[in-house]
Amino acid sequence: MFKALHADSITLYLIDEENLDEVRSLFQGFADSHYLLSELEKSYVPQYKEGVRTKYGFYSLLENELAGLTLLGISSWKDRRGYTGADTLSHMRGRGVAPRSKPHLFYLAFEILGLNRVETGCFVSNLASKRSIEKTAGFQLEGVLREYGLNEQGEFEDEYRYAILRRDWLKLYDKSEIEVIV
Repeated sequence: MFKALHADSITLYLIDEENLDEVRSLFQGFADSHYLLSELEKSYVPQYKEGVRTKYGFYSLLENELAGLTLLGISSWKDRRGYTGADTLSHMRGRGVAPRSKPHLFYLAFEILGLNRVETGCFVSNLASKRSIEKTAGFQLEGVLREYGLNEQGEFEDEYRYAILRRDWLKLYDKSEIEVIV
């Protein structure tokens, strides 16, 4: 297995059982540490189903500065479908960390794991996430899921859903730009 993926001044370091305590310590001392550490435990630690990994969480560095967390999850190995997610430290927002990390995740999804489809989404009120997703080449808006989930106010909210297919990735991205660090 690899340790990290690097391209475009962003390095994604794979979170695993061996480095999880170190990753927890990296996220101490920030204004939004409590939130990021909560998200780390909820969404970024490795998960397995029947002995096969289904959650690939990463901590990200932008030019060697801690930037946040990003992930590729597997929705269905049978259908070769996955999803992405990201949480960026508040002081690193607006620097393109999330959209510039997507090529790394697409490489993992399509080249290494052999997926065919990667999805993502955001609540309609989350304009920053919507802008970030729409900056990512290949993600196409596929629709709006009505009252998809509960937002932070405890109200049901619609969600925008986007996806990229392997064939789109092959046309839009140069896989040689991703450096795999073992």
